[in-house]
Amino acid sequence: MKFCLLNRLFSLAGSLILAGLTPTLAAGTSTATGATAEPDLNKAPASGVQWTKIQDLDPHATAGNRPIKQKWAVVIGTAKFREHRLDAADAKMDVAARNFASYLKDETAGRFPETHVKTLINQEATRQNILNNIGKGWLGSLAGPDDLVVVFISTHGFPTTDGTTYLSAYDCALDNVYSTCISMQSLMKTLKENVNTDRIVMVLEAPYSGAAELTEGAKTAYPKASVDSSKVNLGKGYIILTSSKPDQMTWGSSFSSNLIKALKENDGMAPLTTAFQKARELTEQETGSSANSKKQTPVMKSDWVGNDIVLGAPTKERIKDIPENVMQFVAAEAHYLKANNFVGEGNFDGAIAEYKAAIETDPDYADAIADYGAVLTIKGDWTAAAEQYKRAITLKPNDALFHANYARVLNKLGQEEQSIKELELAYQLNPKDKIILGALANKCVAAGNFDNAISLLEQAIYLFPNSAQMHDRLSYAFARSGNVTQSFAHAKEAVKLDPKLVSARLNLGSALLLKGDADSAKKVYQETTAIDPKNLDAHFLLASTMEKLGDAQGAKSELTTFIELAPVQDPRVEKAKAKIAILGKVE
Repeated sequence: MKFCLLNRLFSLAGSLILAGLTPTLAAGTSTATGATAEPDLNKAPASGVQWTKIQDLDPHATAGNRPIKQKWAVVIGTAKFREHRLDAADAKMDVAARNFASYLKDETAGRFPETHVKTLINQEATRQNILNNIGKGWLGSLAGPDDLVVVFISTHGFPTTDGTTYLSAYDCALDNVYSTCISMQSLMKTLKENVNTDRIVMVLEAPYSGAAELTEGAKTAYPKASVDSSKVNLGKGYIILTSSKPDQMTWGSSFSSNLIKALKENDGMAPLTTAFQKARELTEQETGSSANSKKQTPVMKSDWVGNDIVLGAPTKERIKDIPENVMQFVAAEAHYLKANNFVGEGNFDGAIAEYKAAIETDPDYADAIADYGAVLTIKGDWTAAAEQYKRAITLKPNDALFHANYARVLNKLGQEEQSIKELELAYQLNPKDKIILGALANKCVAAGNFDNAISLLEQAIYLFPNSAQMHDRLSYAFARSGNVTQSFAHAKEAVKLDPKLVSARLNLGSALLLKGDADSAKKVYQETTAIDPKNLDAHFLLASTMEKLGDAQGAKSELTTFIELAPVQDPRVEKAKAKIAILGKVE
């Protein structure tokens, strides 16, 4: 879509293999009649010998009936966020994750090898780091077809009107949730595309944040709701457990605590379905009995055929060591997370050193490369930043954020046409990113393509209806297109949403002037100078409005203030001086 340019089965033969025996013995022994006797599949093999059953060789065998060879897990818990509005004093989401990880690694319960459980807690649980670990970085490079994978996530969650459920990462931004939070669709897509097993259990304990109004960052379907698993497209062998029904709140860590308790029964060999039923009953009792609480009913959704899964079942193979390439990723990840922390502290030199260490450890760590580029932009080294973004895009060509940031760098380097192409590609990859929509709309306005700018900004308004900035930009685009009525309406809405947004007030004043209401425009400009006394545009426009109203003295006063504040190279300074002289004669 052009906006601003002018215009991965193999089949196996045989029905049975007897491990450790010669082919002759494996085929059976001759009877008196000369017939070949079929081995008894129900009889235990000779000491030291293991049978590999037919279903183990059949790629179409049901997930629930195949022995588990290895077990892997990613456990995510976030109670502290970069945006502190998401933090809550009683939040136990990180504690819930730590408790679930402890259950998994308990040798008498979950029986997951400690090295097979990856935990991401609070600042480790960034959006990109979560996707990396459930993707190629960790699970995608480790889990085999006969393995069991468990993903536990405890964080804020909320549904939106597009039918999607979003989960909050540590670095989510409330004003751009569609790109900085993780949709369930993205989560499932990453698992399906990267994890080579059809036995995946996902546990979600995701309360809607009652303390932070997530509705300001997205068009939500309804407030104070939990994850709606019915909206999630499952794959074969997937099981999803959610902490409550979609129209209910999730209260603390009641569900995960009860689930752990139930899973630990029978020496950790409780079937998942049985454990879930017990956990659901206990959770309903706990949350429905308090006067200050409401009933919470956990939900299970699955596409599972075969025997019930037992998370605590021992594996059938020796514990697999972590391959070198994955250890390389983990080592690089440690540097990457340190770098992110340095950025948060404003220590950009320390961040650069850690990003370089991450890239040296794992040259294919695209996120470290891109974030290194981002820090270079902060340092003003746009050329070096461009090289880093080009490298990151080569490694991850479908990352919309990489393209959007690269576009910004190209713009700084004066490569306007290529910058627009990168923005258009970013939009195709993620048409819901607020920053991409705004940047592309700005390009369209600059090119005089107001219709496409308005179309992009109307998309942004639908997705982010409470964004004063998007209404403000749309007001300006409508004004440039000559639609004064719509310009006035969106400027007024922007001021209503954010009374201190100076640009919106300026647009509102201009729209009022175009409507012929100079008195109202004057009032708006006066309010703007009170909010921002050093705003040159507000003083200049106020002077012009006062002149229209016949207030020469007021106009001269505002022009004098403008001249005192403006840099000498501002071309309006000479005009202001000339106007003062004329107004003096009028007096």
